[in-house]
Amino acid sequence: MRLTILGATGGIGRLLLPLALDQGHEVTAFARAPEKITAKIAAKTAAPNSRLRILGGDLLNPTEMAAAIQNSDAVLSAFGPTTLASTHQRRNFGHTLVEALRTARVNRFLHVSTAFLFRDGGLLVNLMANTLFHNVTADSRDCETEMTQPDLAWTIVRPPRLLNGPPTHRTRIVAGHLPQGGFTISRADVAAFLLQEAVTPRYIRQVVGISN
Repeated sequence: MRLTILGATGGIGRLLLPLALDQGHEVTAFARAPEKITAKIAAKTAAPNSRLRILGGDLLNPTEMAAAIQNSDAVLSAFGPTTLASTHQRRNFGHTLVEALRTARVNRFLHVSTAFLFRDGGLLVNLMANTLFHNVTADSRDCETEMTQPDLAWTIVRPPRLLNGPPTHRTRIVAGHLPQGGFTISRADVAAFLLQEAVTPRYIRQVVGISN
């Protein structure tokens, strides 16, 4: 498949990139800081570099993004600001992505959001969503509103707390809800799910909760 990864230098994106190459996909990595995508990342896979295209640009510029995702079979978004302050970066990114997808005539995309948006996530999730992560939750909600358009084949993935470490291969998946008692998941497992869902779609136009 021809895949474009947005946010390829982040915690999930830097795992997703070599995984996609290792599985034989043609990958375009579109990032604000392309210099961070080094040979060290590509060296994690035996795939030749000819299947990796690295583009630098503004993830809030629809013209640049449309050029990057042109001819993609699917776009995988791991974009996510780390700030806890009030911001509209996620919402603006969602608006930009939809505009770029329509311009490039690319239909399929997957995006990593947050489990804080599940109302039935449990006491701890709800408490954090309404206190420390209030701004993240609000901006992520606005981002999803921008993204979930009826003319696009989207999948929104809402993981809980993200952990480093190898994949556990024990991912629980529930459409529309956070798996019961699911408080953590490894970034590697999120990356693996994104790629699996891109290759074999099961949750088109659905919000998905995943956890270990």
